[in-house]
This record gives sequence, structure tokens and C-alpha cells, in this order.
Amino acid sequence: MNRTLFNDNVTGALEFTVSWEMDGIRHEEWFLGRKVNPVNDIFPRGMREALEGKGEGESVAFTYEPRMCIPRFKESLVRILPLDRLRKKTRFGQPILPRLGRFYPQGHIDGLLDVYPDTLTPFRLTGLTDKSFTADCNHPLATIPVTIEAAIQYLQPRDAGTYGSLTHWREATCDWGPGMQTRHNGEPTDFFHDAFFQIRNENIAPNAPCMDNAAERNLQALQDRVLTPDMRVLAMDAATSPHMAGRYDAVIFTQVFEYLADPVGVLRSIAAHLAPGGMVLAGFGNAYDKDRVIQGWTELHEFERMGLILEYLRRAGLDGDARTFSRRNDWRDQDDPRFLETKGVSDSIYMVCGRKR
Repeated sequence: MNRTLFNDNVTGALEFTVSWEMDGIRHEEWFLGRKVNPVNDIFPRGMREALEGKGEGESVAFTYEPRMCIPRFKESLVRILPLDRLRKKTRFGQPILPRLGRFYPQGHIDGLLDVYPDTLTPFRLTGLTDKSFTADCNHPLATIPVTIEAAIQYLQPRDAGTYGSLTHWREATCDWGPGMQTRHNGEPTDFFHDAFFQIRNENIAPNAPCMDNAAERNLQALQDRVLTPDMRVLAMDAATSPHMAGRYDAVIFTQVFEYLADPVGVLRSIAAHLAPGGMVLAGFGNAYDKDRVIQGWTELHEFERMGLILEYLRRAGLDGDARTFSRRNDWRDQDDPRFLETKGVSDSIYMVCGRKR
């Protein structure tokens, strides 16, 4: 039986993994490229040629220095603008107030060339005074070397005469979140405000939405990559009281930080029960209980939420060997009741981990 190999006469799926490091923290973003079209699609430099003749299960990887893949950093994209150019926006009826280090859609800025009110491409707020703000519209990874691996998940012969649409795979994998979990110039992001930890209804227990089965397996697989069978592990979820006794090598939080009004206090108490070098793993998805979630969680992009948890870990002294992971656009199980509603896409999952210093 002939193997199907990557060439202009096939379509298929590629698993893209983007790895990078900043401020000593390692990050890994996984993204499933569906309906890959070797004829029309745009690949990172050198990748299309390297994939030629490869089969299912094989992969290629390239490390790209700044400007070789991610759009280069331009000083002209760092703009100091009058504060009244920042459109007044609300979320869940609450005003969105600018905060240093946070990301916002460029559509929030009035009068930018080729930018419209519904433009979601992010900018980072890097300066703020009573009269002006600084908007850095460069890509969050513009100054960071990135390694991109493409692994062939499956291939099938192209339908005769069918060429499909065009996908720019660097944009698909890198442009809608990766890099937003970092600090700006090593300074803490100004996440917190007086209402950040407010909860709409404190009188009920959190009821975290269930992840789909594929997302649960993905999160478990990420945990298994950093845990070993001999570890003493305590697992917590939104329904578990964050109190503990005994000594542990790792504590796993699954969909918990969305609902904690004193996360740093909880982590500090956890640290007292962790063995030297003990780990904290925090996993979450892209849905939450809207009646019990803290307000600040709803204000953040999903990748910024990883940055928030990193900040919690730093303040609790649990940020040793810190890492973040994301996994997006994976297949949802075909027997899942929401398969058609979600167009077969599994829930995105995110994980942050750190060690006791």
C-alpha cells in the first residue's frame, strides 16, 4: 500500500507547535491546522519545502529570529495619543478602564489608519498619563525568537479540481494570543483594581462548565508531561475547598483561579505543604460560571489569564521553572452533543505551572 506523502496533490491536517522563551519562562502553543492546502496556503519560511515528501507522523521544525517570521518591530507602531482617542467601551455593563501592560483591541483607538471599531488585532498599553496613552501596536512576539514545528497528522488525496481557500499559518498560529501572557519590559502588568476580585453572586458555589472530553484528555496529557508517577499529587477543582493537610510534590488546580477572591493567599498556604521544588499546575478552559467568576477574569484575553496566574505564582514564591501551555483548535469527539454547534472544534485549554523556590 502506497503512503500518502505531502505534495500539491493532497490536503490534510498539521499540528503546529510554537515554542519561545521570555524572562526565563518557557511557553508552548499548540494549534491544529485543519484543511491544510499545500497549493494555496502560506507557510513560515522554508516549511512548505521541508514538508515535501513527508508522511503522516513526520515533522519539521525551524527556529526563526525576529523579523524572519513574526513581523518586525517598528518604532512607528508605538504611538503616543491623546487620551480622548481611546473609545469608551464597556463589558457586562462595566466601563473598560485602561491599565498599564494590558492588551486591548486596536478598534478601541479612534482614528487609526485602516483600523475600524470592530478591529480585534491587539495593542499593548505601555504608557498612561492624565492626558495621553501609549499604544504599542507591534506583534507581542516581534522581538522574540520562535521555534515552529509542523507535524503531519493526516493526509488524503485532493479532490480533482478542488483547490479550496488560502490560510496563512503563521497568522493562524501566532496572531491571536501568543505573547500576551508576558510582562512588558519586565514590569508587572497592572491587572488589579478595586473591583477585580468582585463576584456577582457569592452565595452560591462555583459551577464550572465542563470541558468536552477531548479538552479533558488534552489537559491530562499536559499534566502527564510534567508530573511523574512517584509524585504525591493533590488535585483540586472549582468544587473543592482550597484547604489541605500533609505534604505534596504537586498540587493541580483545574478551573479554580476563575473563582478565587484571594488566590495569592491560597497559594501561599499551599506552598507551606509543598515539598522543596514542589509544583503547582493551573489549568483552565475558555468558559466559566458567569455568576461566580471574579470580575477581573472576565476582563482578560485568554492568554492574558495565563499572565495573571504567573503573577499569582510570582507573589507566592512559586514561579520557579515557570512554563505556560496552550492547546487550541483540536478536534472535538464526533459523539459530543455540541459537535455541530462548535463545528467540531474542541474547547481551548491553557496550563500554567511553576515550582516552589
